[in-house]
Amino acid sequence: MVGFHRNDEAQRFTEFADGCLKDVFEFMPPQAAGLGLHEYDGRTPDLSKAAIERRISEIKQSLTELKNIDRSQLDRDTCLDYDLLCQGLEAELFSWAEQREHTYNPMLGMWLSDVTAYIKRDYAPIEDRLRKLIEYERGVPKMIEQLTALLELPLAKPILQVAIEMSSGQANYMRNALPETVKGQISDEGLLTQFAEVNAEAVDSIEGYVGYLKGQMDSAKEDFAIGGAMFERMLAVNELVGLPIERVLEVGRANLAANKEAFVATARLIDPDKDVREVALAASLDHPTAENLIPETADMLEEIRQYLLDKDIITVPSEVRCKVKETPEFLRWGFAFMDSPGPFEQVATDAYYYVTPVEKEWSEQQGEEWLRRFNYATLRDVSVHEAYPGHYVHFLHAAKVMSPVRKVFGSYSFVEGWAHYCEQMMVEEGYRGENPMLRLAQLGEALLRNCRYVVSIMMHTNRMTLEDGTRFFMENGFMEELPAQKEAIRGTFDPGYLNYTLGKLLLLRLREDVKAKEGTGFDLKRFHDSVLAMGYPPVPLVRKRLLGEDSGDIL
Repeated sequence: MVGFHRNDEAQRFTEFADGCLKDVFEFMPPQAAGLGLHEYDGRTPDLSKAAIERRISEIKQSLTELKNIDRSQLDRDTCLDYDLLCQGLEAELFSWAEQREHTYNPMLGMWLSDVTAYIKRDYAPIEDRLRKLIEYERGVPKMIEQLTALLELPLAKPILQVAIEMSSGQANYMRNALPETVKGQISDEGLLTQFAEVNAEAVDSIEGYVGYLKGQMDSAKEDFAIGGAMFERMLAVNELVGLPIERVLEVGRANLAANKEAFVATARLIDPDKDVREVALAASLDHPTAENLIPETADMLEEIRQYLLDKDIITVPSEVRCKVKETPEFLRWGFAFMDSPGPFEQVATDAYYYVTPVEKEWSEQQGEEWLRRFNYATLRDVSVHEAYPGHYVHFLHAAKVMSPVRKVFGSYSFVEGWAHYCEQMMVEEGYRGENPMLRLAQLGEALLRNCRYVVSIMMHTNRMTLEDGTRFFMENGFMEELPAQKEAIRGTFDPGYLNYTLGKLLLLRLREDVKAKEGTGFDLKRFHDSVLAMGYPPVPLVRKRLLGEDSGDIL
């Protein structure tokens, strides 16, 4: 009788969870489409104030009903789904009802106007995808109008400046590059004409939005900080890190100090007669040629992948490789990044490791400066982060997860924390141990993330200005002024970018605690596989699953 009750309660939860996920998708169809549920293609969200209020009420009702399901009657895996569903709903509620980013961050318009998903993946015939793209673009003018109405003036000047720049770029892409991309793949003149008309209207609405934002510059405010209390809530709800902000900051500062000391020591090991910055510059001169960038990166991935297998560090659950390609022109806002399909995708399952090449119109000096960013040591570290065993291997494991809840809900700190953890872990496991350049590159990337961590907290608790943040990156991350300024500006609208380091530290502490529990029976590969088998929930939920309900300090 007890067993029947357990099954009955688990079935009740499964049915309830399916309903909750449908509600999520109905409110935000672009999210569902991005996950690979293409029945939601073509649908823009209703972001009227009334619709948002309805969604807030709906989430509150769902959370009340969820608490009526007896968690104690669920097995361990279903308990993880229960906890993750609860956290996911609470994070969405926090976003709309408390943090209310839609009222002060105008970049939401740019994110929701992005239509590249309809072009970059061949999940359906191009004609069908273009029809859905047209359908989506028809809804863009109304969506932009709704988003404009949500903004509460005055807006913060640094966030406003970035929103103008990015939205202008989005409009420029849709007016110029997108039509060229479409024309190269479609022969149906009627469909092309229809697209041209709808696309022009969508672009006009985005350009009108840019004009509106520019009109707010004169009255814009300097203050962008969300405040310490909101920052603590953000970490507690989104990442389940319910610690005082000063404790979180203390941990980050200690890690920064340790990595900075190690960076200086490694630079002196490489060349004791040179300044740290001179050693880093010398390392940047060792890079692929423009012509060999893509093939050498592909060869590098094979070498890293083989090291994982030889050392038995983690299961690589597929022989299918991610494809190293030049970043498409319409996506060239980044240095290098992994583009994996959504977890529900059934057709276009290829994953791409995009590497942005030297542009043909660049001068020789510009090309050289760009390639220095791809120096061999940094390229290896980035490839560990993006592909093996970082994001791509994570994607391969996540694709095997059966739970719909774990396919939908995840956390910033787990996704980026895992990839950043892998950079350090690979050095610890001896990868390229004979060459201290890789250690220097890994520490350099760690310092960048350390600076994000500290600057994010300090700026959003009004203890650092944007200028202070820029100097902090320069002094502690050994960065030049322009990239340091760009990093500090990112922190104004992305306070969560501390999650690269936060997630890594949570995973490192979890690993040490699992190792202490298992003693001589600890196996690194089993630990990695167990962690990734859960998808990408907040790390404290992974901790609870591996160590029990009361699993001790998380940091």
